[in-house]
Amino acid sequence: MKRSAAFIVPVVLFAMLSCSSPEQSGTTSSLPSDSVIPEKKMISLLVDVHLLEGGLTLQKNKGQQDRKWSQEAYRKLFIKYNVRQGQFIRNMAYYQKDPENYTKIYDTVLKRIDKLKALPSVKKK
Repeated sequence: MKRSAAFIVPVVLFAMLSCSSPEQSGTTSSLPSDSVIPEKKMISLLVDVHLLEGGLTLQKNKGQQDRKWSQEAYRKLFIKYNVRQGQFIRNMAYYQKDPENYTKIYDTVLKRIDKLKALPSVKKK
């Protein structure tokens, strides 16, 4: 189950990539050092991507989500981390080229999400 979660984001990114402009979607075999999102930041960003996707899925299931809202949510997420969508997509491709490190990154992402699940939730009245 944990390993399957590592494939959710690439699928989501493919969907995002298909909606982006050609200049945003280009990937390279290596990135300039100033374009690489550091691992710690990438892990935090991926945690938030998964949380966002979970929220979007819940809204979609309730019939409360539209594409514009989804795009706005991602725009705000990328602003929070000071990255561009294309930069994020290129970094995903960059990190995926090293499967051992990519697996390590995703193991950390999944552990953080598991910790968040363990926190007591606040019930609305």
